[in-house]
Amino acid sequence: KIPCPVLEFRVVNRLFGETGGEIMDATLNCVANVDANDADPSLRDALDGDRTRLNFSSGKHESRYTSSSHPGSSTVDSLSDNHSDSGRLSHDSRLSRGTAAFFDSLIRRQHNAVDEDPSASLVNKRIFSKMMIEAGEHPFFKRVWLARHVLDDTSPIVKPKVRRQIQRNNGYWPERLNNYQKVRESLQFNQILVSLNGVSNVSASDVYAQKIYDYVDINVGYQFVNILYKDADGNLKVDTDLINDVREQKGGGGEPLIIGE
Repeated sequence: KIPCPVLEFRVVNRLFGETGGEIMDATLNCVANVDANDADPSLRDALDGDRTRLNFSSGKHESRYTSSSHPGSSTVDSLSDNHSDSGRLSHDSRLSRGTAAFFDSLIRRQHNAVDEDPSASLVNKRIFSKMMIEAGEHPFFKRVWLARHVLDDTSPIVKPKVRRQIQRNNGYWPERLNNYQKVRESLQFNQILVSLNGVSNVSASDVYAQKIYDYVDINVGYQFVNILYKDADGNLKVDTDLINDVREQKGGGGEPLIIGE
C-alpha cells in the first residue's frame, strides 16, 4: 500500500537572528485556485445551486460571488472539523431545509466561486478552495516553518477522477500512478495562494506575508534540504541562501529538473 504524496512548502522568518523577531500566534492559510470546468461536477453544481438560491431570496439577478473570500473564511484553524470532502456533497431536493442549510454553510466555508465574466467567453469561472495544512498554526514562529498538504481524496488540487480512485483504494495512492509523470498529471490548479498572519513579538503589530505558486513551481519527487546549522560558537543559524534548494527524495524517482544558468 502506497501512502498519498505530500506537497511541502517552507517559510523562513527573516528576523530569526534578532531579539523580539519572533511572530506570535502565526497562522498559515492555503487556498487553491482552480477553473470551475476542472472542478468536481458535484461541487460545481452545489455552488451554482447555492448561488441561485441566494440570488432568488435577495431579489437580485447578479451573482453574489463577485469577489474572493475574505481572510477570515480561509484561516487554517477553521479546518479542524476536517470537512474537506464537502466537495463531493450534492444538494438533494429531498433533504430537509435544515440539512440543506448545513450543507450550504459547509460548502461556503471550504469553497468560494468567483465569476468575473458571466458569459465565460473571456474568463472561466474560478473556484477557490481551502487546502488542509498539517501544522497550520505556530504559537512562536522563530526560524523555519515547513508546511505539508497531503494529496489525498480531499485535496482540491487533485483531479476528481484521481480522488475517486484513492477512495476506492481505501485512502491509499493508486500504484499505477506512483511515478513522477502520473503524480504531476494527477494535479490540476492555476495557482496556490499561501498567506501568513501573526503578531510581532517586539512591536505587537500585525504581520502579514503572502506567496503565489504556479503549477510550474512544483518539483515532483524532491524534498527541501536542511537550512539549519550551528556556527563556531554553537549558535543555531539559518542559511537563507538554501531556502529554495531541494534534493531528490529517498528512494529516487524524482522528475528531471531544469536548472537555470
